[in-house]
Amino acid sequence: MGLLIAAAADEVVTTFPEALVNTALGMGTVFLVLILISFIIYLMKFIPDLLDRSSGKKEAAPVPKPAPRPIPAPKPAPPAPVKADDTQLVAVITAAVSAAMEQEGTPVPAEGLVIRSIKKRY
Repeated sequence: MGLLIAAAADEVVTTFPEALVNTALGMGTVFLVLILISFIIYLMKFIPDLLDRSSGKKEAAPVPKPAPRPIPAPKPAPPAPVKADDTQLVAVITAAVSAAMEQEGTPVPAEGLVIRSIKKRY
């Protein structure tokens, strides 16, 4: 029992104001370092100018730009392909559809069979 009382007396008790001071110092240090880093990054844009001055190189005379090439005349568009007459293809597809419908037992209308779209199946 005597050991527990002695251990409790040796503990350091931090008060609320001391905790606030520690927090403010820590956060202040972080923000000052961030501001310093931001300032260093800002100064980096001046480094190329300093390097050019210190190397003693002077700017050479600007190279004249070559004259622009003449733009070639556009090529005429190829003639539009002649649309093929697809009546035979439509007739063959219609016959195939009506034959398939007869095999399934679906009645095929004499007039009124309309093919709206044709999709390839691989």
